[in-house]
Amino acid sequence: MKSVGLTLKMSLVLFLGIVALAWTRQWRTASIWSDYPVNADNVFVGLYILWLLVETPVAGRDADSEGKKTSDSATCLVYGTAQALTFLSALWFPSVWHSPNIAHFFGMGLFAAGGCCRLWAIRTLGKFYSHLVRTIPRHTIVDSGPYRFVRHPAYAGMLIANAGICIAFLNAVTLCIFLFALVPAILLRIRIEERVLFAIEGYSHFAQNRKRLFPGIW
Repeated sequence: MKSVGLTLKMSLVLFLGIVALAWTRQWRTASIWSDYPVNADNVFVGLYILWLLVETPVAGRDADSEGKKTSDSATCLVYGTAQALTFLSALWFPSVWHSPNIAHFFGMGLFAAGGCCRLWAIRTLGKFYSHLVRTIPRHTIVDSGPYRFVRHPAYAGMLIANAGICIAFLNAVTLCIFLFALVPAILLRIRIEERVLFAIEGYSHFAQNRKRLFPGIW
């Protein structure tokens, strides 16, 4: 599928971009972490690459899966691009933090929590999870794991993880990309997905008692 191939290509470009910018950043900010046993920026990059590698096989699975796909390739592109630019800009633009502080470690913790939430959601959905908006034969509603609490925990995890990136590498460009590109792209994706999901038997009942992203908020 064209959209699946595009997702894989974007993942490759993102991986190469991260490696290149992380190498550049290493020389620009090495002195910041000279009094610490490890460079926390490099740890962050390693965690992000690990997350990327864990999710990449999903796109390959999408290519072989059966089911009805909706026309969502445009939103997939915007969503993927905004996600990539959030981290790439964080690595490139100077942070307002000129020395290590609690924000670095809080941001890393938030990133790890968001990533774990997203991977938990993906694992819980199993064969029903996809980067595409689609339904498959005998599609059933999953209400276990993080789906006990919200309807879209994978997107919630994405938002939390990228909020962590913004905090750890705080700069105006990254914050603007997150707020005005990634967040709107996720909200649009949810709107498109729910048009499909509400057509599945039982989803309306499932949705009645659960917020979309964060319990008690929205």
